[in-house]
Amino acid sequence: MGHIKVGLTPANQSEGITEQEGRPLRRSSMSSRVTSAVKFPDVDGNRPENLNDTITLEPCPAASAETSSHPPHPSSSTSTTMYNHYSSSWVSHLQIPWERFPLRLPHAITRGDRAHPEDRRSMVIIVVEAMQVHCRNPKRASCEEVGKIIVNRYPQTFADFTEKGERLGCGHYSLLRRIKSRVEHVNRDNTTHRLRQTKRTRNEEDCSPNSNATSPKKVRCLVDRYGCINWQPVELPEGETPASLEEKKHILLTIFNSEGPGAVERPDVDDFMCLTYISQRQLINSCRSLSIAEIQEQWPFLFTRKGLSNHFYKLTGIDISERLGQALITKGRRIINYFSSQKLKWNLGIRTLIQQIESEEVLTNNKVGTAAILLMMKYYKEDEDSLFVLADETSTRMSLEAESNLPIAPRLIILGQNLMTATCWMVSAEGRVIVELDKENTFADAMSVFFGSFYVLNLEYQESACATLELIQRFFVRINPEEGTKCTSKVGTSRKTGTTVKRKIMIHGPCFLDIYTRRTTMETSSLTILQDAVSVQ
Repeated sequence: MGHIKVGLTPANQSEGITEQEGRPLRRSSMSSRVTSAVKFPDVDGNRPENLNDTITLEPCPAASAETSSHPPHPSSSTSTTMYNHYSSSWVSHLQIPWERFPLRLPHAITRGDRAHPEDRRSMVIIVVEAMQVHCRNPKRASCEEVGKIIVNRYPQTFADFTEKGERLGCGHYSLLRRIKSRVEHVNRDNTTHRLRQTKRTRNEEDCSPNSNATSPKKVRCLVDRYGCINWQPVELPEGETPASLEEKKHILLTIFNSEGPGAVERPDVDDFMCLTYISQRQLINSCRSLSIAEIQEQWPFLFTRKGLSNHFYKLTGIDISERLGQALITKGRRIINYFSSQKLKWNLGIRTLIQQIESEEVLTNNKVGTAAILLMMKYYKEDEDSLFVLADETSTRMSLEAESNLPIAPRLIILGQNLMTATCWMVSAEGRVIVELDKENTFADAMSVFFGSFYVLNLEYQESACATLELIQRFFVRINPEEGTKCTSKVGTSRKTGTTVKRKIMIHGPCFLDIYTRRTTMETSSLTILQDAVSVQ
């Protein structure tokens, strides 16, 4: 069926929606006429509590630039929810018209149930109309503030949760996506209120008074502390002084020189590494930035699996070995099952890899984790050598550094005939091996050290593998900052043409939102928003 028009005037911005989308809108329009009589009764005949309470919303800093002097939207109605006025920003004046929402929605709020899809679509249409009273074309940041306050107010009804009740990322990504899509839809023919920034040429930037292109880096960037909760502690451990910490550092160096990296298992070494965490961060975060070799020279125990994992735990509050190890098995199998259940849908590279996976007689935990990562790299069209280096199983640290021409960006070195069957791993960075893992370690242990090194050593994701690394961060390790990224490259290589292009940076939502919320008949998960969740070329 074709599109229909709902309403009689263009001002209600209801043109171009389907009949299915129009039904809840008509119901919501009818419900607004009987609001005074019905007053949103709940299942017991009472109005849900707090529905008309004042909600305080902190304005987005960028929203002040969006303040519009245009007259109110003709189809907007008076609201019952008013934000406290403490800013000149239009967001602080926004009124959410709760009384116009479909009657079924307050029932769901009262019971703590999920909102029905039709009610959710209708709510988004009404909320965007209210936003357009103040700004005809709100920016994404303002849409996010509105979505955030709705989710924070009624998380059980609107927040993003997995089937196990685990909150996905910021919790409001799916609502933000729908609000912003609606804003773009109603402004598709609006050429007078498009928000554009004046372009500046490279020469203008170089000649600007504040230009500092040639001066050395004097302060750390925000990307260095991205996702960290204890990036640079300021207070010394109780009972410690700078002199005592320096003494413990020398003791650690003496132990390492006499016993080697295996001494990291000693209890006293573990205690000293914990106490000197502040000193380690001061060295790593110093400006000028030190090379990894210089850091390793002063803190050699940091470049062991246990030392780096313990440091990552203090830095982010996450036991990366446990979390990533479990996720690679459970979520890795979901990914494999999904791709395997739709073989004909994928390109030749993915189909070939699926056949290789299925040819394995026993899919061990090591192979599950490796296969899941390789499948996602194929999906994102990222080369395997952008993360992995395959080397002969007899290779040593010295032979690899001398013969393999290791890249500057971190790589996981896999010793074996192929990526799926390897049982030995090393991690390299800045052209040298920085961590050697024991033979009893697993692929999850190796991946934990490899991924943890980006955070511990303040390293950025390489552009050639940024999508896969972002996937590991958000989906497997569950580090979900609301803004920012560990890849700040402004250019990249097109996966289609191989040419250098301007890299598109997308706001990262919770990866695989639909992997839990939509199920196929084979009980595999839908990955429909993979491309929305990560940077794409």
